[in-house]
Amino acid sequence: MDDLREHPQIEELIKALSQNEMHKEKAEVESLVDYIGDMEKTLSDMLKEMQEMRKEIDLIHSSTLRAKCLVLVEKTEGGIRQAVAVVVKVKDNLIDSAKKAVKAFKENGRDAFIKAVRTMKVPEALDKLAGLFAVMSKNTRENAKQLAQMQSEFNIGKAHFKNVARLFAGRQTKDLESVKADKGVLSGIGKIMERIGKGFEGLAQKAMDKADKIRAAKVRESVKDTLDALKGIPGGRVKDEPYCDR
Repeated sequence: MDDLREHPQIEELIKALSQNEMHKEKAEVESLVDYIGDMEKTLSDMLKEMQEMRKEIDLIHSSTLRAKCLVLVEKTEGGIRQAVAVVVKVKDNLIDSAKKAVKAFKENGRDAFIKAVRTMKVPEALDKLAGLFAVMSKNTRENAKQLAQMQSEFNIGKAHFKNVARLFAGRQTKDLESVKADKGVLSGIGKIMERIGKGFEGLAQKAMDKADKIRAAKVRESVKDTLDALKGIPGGRVKDEPYCDR
């Protein structure tokens, strides 16, 4: 997996932000870059977990149970791949925005550069990602709950009772060891799905924390600038509108 920080467009943007002493904006861009890296790693690990889950499903003896599990697994994997597509889009948009911002700086100067950087709207992007991953976490946990219900229903006692009924009906009994093994596989699949749900939850929380940190920094800067302006301190300035509203 490539480190986004080493991408030429991102490197050039961060360098330009440093040169223009736009430390707040630089911190925002770096925060989003780091988060994209976190997303890529987490989702890559999830896809590896899905491979393990599919191997587990192949071990299920009951064809009916195997089919039901496969539906839940495919729903979960579909959610992960949807998230991967979103991350790719966010990454591409950031690279494209970095390219445009640097071009604006080179062609039209610092004011154009500031305006271009502000259009990136980093906290808003983080908000959207937090919402997406919160939904993914909820859906995955629902799938895990369904697996847990299947596991509780699929017990040895019920299988034994059905075997007795089969004997009275002159039918062939089912292997109780196979039933026990299938129950164990369900437990393993459920644990993997729970980990994936927690992974989505972690990404959602991290995005919210980063967005909140950026907004808190904006508020502190706005208050400081206002106080400086009121005190008549040279360099103090009152902003016309907050960055997050641009």
